[in-house]
Amino acid sequence: MAKYLRYMGEFLSRAGVVWRVEILQESPYAFDEIGVLTFEANEALLIEYPHTPKEDVICGSTATIRIESPGDRTYEDLYTIEVGNIRMDVYRDGKLYWSGMLDPEFYEEPYERAANYEVSLTFSDFGILQRKKYALAGMLTIQDVLNMCLREAGIIHDGIDQSLISTGLHGSTPLSLADIKVRSDNFYDEDGEASTLEDVIIGIFQPLGLRIVQRCGRIYVYDLNGLYTKGKTAEAVWAGDSSTMGVDVVYNNAKITWSTYAQSGNLAPTDCWKHKIDPNLININSTSTRTYEGSEYISYHYSTDLNDWLDASDSGFTLWLNKEGNNATLAADLQTRFFKIVPQYDGSEAEGIALLYPAVQAYRVGNSHNWHAEARYGRYGLNPAYLQGTTNDIDRAIFSSAHVWVPPADNPHDLLIRVSLEMLLDPRWNPYEQGTNFFKYLEQKDWQNQWNARGNFLYVPVTIKFKPDNSDKIYCWDNRYICQQDVKSPVRNLYSTYGRWAGYDNNRDNKPNVWGWLCYYNPNDRQEGAGVANGWGVNRPAINPHTQQMASMLAKADEGQYIPYPEYGGGELWIEVRLDGWMISDGGTNLSGTNIIDSYGLFSGDMWRSPKVNWILCKLPKIEIINNVQFEQEISTDDVEYSAQINGAAKDPIEIDTVCGTKAGGVPTARGAYFDATTGKQITELYRAGRKAQAEQLLIGTLYSQYAERRTKLSGEIELHPDALVTYTEQNQEYKKFILTGETQDCIADTTEATIIELRPDEYDKQ
Repeated sequence: MAKYLRYMGEFLSRAGVVWRVEILQESPYAFDEIGVLTFEANEALLIEYPHTPKEDVICGSTATIRIESPGDRTYEDLYTIEVGNIRMDVYRDGKLYWSGMLDPEFYEEPYERAANYEVSLTFSDFGILQRKKYALAGMLTIQDVLNMCLREAGIIHDGIDQSLISTGLHGSTPLSLADIKVRSDNFYDEDGEASTLEDVIIGIFQPLGLRIVQRCGRIYVYDLNGLYTKGKTAEAVWAGDSSTMGVDVVYNNAKITWSTYAQSGNLAPTDCWKHKIDPNLININSTSTRTYEGSEYISYHYSTDLNDWLDASDSGFTLWLNKEGNNATLAADLQTRFFKIVPQYDGSEAEGIALLYPAVQAYRVGNSHNWHAEARYGRYGLNPAYLQGTTNDIDRAIFSSAHVWVPPADNPHDLLIRVSLEMLLDPRWNPYEQGTNFFKYLEQKDWQNQWNARGNFLYVPVTIKFKPDNSDKIYCWDNRYICQQDVKSPVRNLYSTYGRWAGYDNNRDNKPNVWGWLCYYNPNDRQEGAGVANGWGVNRPAINPHTQQMASMLAKADEGQYIPYPEYGGGELWIEVRLDGWMISDGGTNLSGTNIIDSYGLFSGDMWRSPKVNWILCKLPKIEIINNVQFEQEISTDDVEYSAQINGAAKDPIEIDTVCGTKAGGVPTARGAYFDATTGKQITELYRAGRKAQAEQLLIGTLYSQYAERRTKLSGEIELHPDALVTYTEQNQEYKKFILTGETQDCIADTTEATIIELRPDEYDKQ
């Protein structure tokens, strides 16, 4: 919604300067009448910049107008409106001088007389950033982030001045804010809570030694060395009766700690169930589900004796089902569901995607004197016989995982991606209890043994896709050449299982041109053991279905599929589990491009039996970044610390904690790293004042230059300087330059009560 002029007024300063103040209010339409502001004769407009130490980033300010209220509570309504709806713009001789939003925390209205009494209205330029939360995503330039913050601040300005930045990205050429990118996920905590915009600006700017201030209608982003070496100078002309000279603080030691917020462990979400359940509800001994709050549920016996089932009280666990969920996308026309397992007497909590699940009911056969229990059962979901296929073709996606952002890496070969899909594929009605041969044609214990004997390898077709930032191209992981290799040439080494990335034709998404297989097997027994049919199982590095000896590194590798780290910069990665192309293989039997291998009818069944699969459940995939230099060692998430002595005789240290930073060699998965906007590579060093080092080392150099010795500090009333951002000189302090660290401008008097402190260029060389 636009802002329209609500109040306006002018006054003439003692030096003949025309000051105009405009108050604008958010409204769907322009106001019919513009109120007139009548200013007090003294301190009509005060603009205050509180004292800001040299190492601080945001040099914010407030502006207070003192006006006459023509009647009772004339301006009270301004403070009852939502923060950010009222803006004040100040013009000096017709040029924009200052802009800020109304701060409702400062309002007083006296009740001394009925009309024409003084009211103060206070506005702030950057104060609103403390209340606003970060809401962007992806990699953005610092310029993008700053533009967003200024929009949220609501102020107007005549542009962002970066001319006083002296830090360089490549040599002595000063960088611009568009040269560096940052990761948005650095500004959300592990629970998804966003940082305030104030914290974001501080977090990005401080390691770079940058400051931000509004002066004379412009936003200045600068560093102290740039201000000293490139800034304009002006003489501080004392206007008061007295002034004070003192000294600034000195520090003993400087320590800068960068919290890298490096990604470690699973990048992908693990939760998908979003619905209300009642853990006390059971639906046992039934072939149909019941409903509760929009979800279906069905329970499973923990006893393996059919006679126990008839009293319908032995619930092992309950399966909850719903078509809707989080962090995955299900094919709309397939009978898949989000699931949640709630244990009663057995089972374990789990949630994910249900591809197949059973429903079982025991019933009595015979009379009261001569009877036995039998069972009727059914299955819901996908027919496993239709999942099977060959090496030549797969079909559309059954479900897709949430997209996760994978950061760019300077040396992608130093990293790997590990993808793990934990799956429950099992012939037992209760996969948490031992297998039982209930009666003829329901010999589930035998079925489990057959899986272990003849289903040694299971191959699940997936498309693991990667889409680089700012690109429409999609790459897909491919390991088909590995899995289809003849068993006479066994894949023995871990590095031979990684596969490769290939271009993906998104126009053929229902019949992909590129895909891969996740492989399930028992590394300790690939002849009489299986990676499924024995409860929950996780895929392992995919090999061709051989039973020969493997290298110990492959045999002992952690679960999951290791794939090459993408070499295409940062981007989104996700996983799709596909129809068709599910294959089983007896150990030592090659995969086939023409025939389905299933001699025991484990998937396809035979003329008397249904397929020997009752469960196919998948948890959400895990996606991890792995160290490929020191294999399987965790990526370091430790803080990076820099320190140096400034003045050994001083008492107090200065400590700065940062959320962005640099390190020699980089931190591959650091959310808080800076990135070159052109190359996408992580920035590990910068340039300033002829010195090349990490940003933190350069910042320590700045701190040393300002705080290693006592710097002169002057305070008092000086003439208001109409120029923008300047350094000051003083007639009694020859050759010294001073920085304004705080002031209160009295605009009607054309003076300011200021504190200026001696400024030095960067001149530090670590011993």
